[in-house]
Amino acid sequence: MEHNLTTTEDGQSELTIRWNKEEDDPYGFLYGWIAKGYLETFLRTFPKPGTGGNPTDADDAYHMALGLNWLAENTDRRLELLLLLLRDQYKASWGTLAAALDSSRSTAKSRYQKIAKDYAEHGDWVDETGIHSGPPAEVKKLVADRLSSRDTQDKLVENAVAKLKAGDRVKDRHNESRQGTAAEKTTLGWVINWDDEGELLTPDEDFIPLG
Repeated sequence: MEHNLTTTEDGQSELTIRWNKEEDDPYGFLYGWIAKGYLETFLRTFPKPGTGGNPTDADDAYHMALGLNWLAENTDRRLELLLLLLRDQYKASWGTLAAALDSSRSTAKSRYQKIAKDYAEHGDWVDETGIHSGPPAEVKKLVADRLSSRDTQDKLVENAVAKLKAGDRVKDRHNESRQGTAAEKTTLGWVINWDDEGELLTPDEDFIPLG
């Protein structure tokens, strides 16, 4: 998929999008979104939040509401899968998920857990290698066990970090070959003197104390 944003001679913005039907839009979602006028609805309402898109009458307002609801529901489903991929395939921290959702870590964690359980109900889950499907009963147990195990591990790490002292050795939670020495505790996390890298402010959830 390609897009090109330019400014015309009279100062207007112009966006051109080019996509391959088979590769970029195999189910016709993008084409249908545009053909049904939902792209126009988005462009009318999103840039001017205080106007509601200035519908001309009740029918116009209904069509716009229909389009925005379609976009919101389908976008939310895509976001849910992205959160699973971030956490389960790419090992993103709760802080990363929280930043993506503009929420607290606890809210991000709760939402992730709900999504993981919802996907498991249909026999779907994500691990380090990507998306998988299987018998729902087996997948539900797999996901429940994994969530429980991770909660236990998170608590153990949190307790260890709480007892951390300057001079203690730590390792990167996602790259065990990366190690360093705790230097200073701050309100935003620990300053870690990473071997061969120097001192870096590091969130508590991104490292594990060695001991």
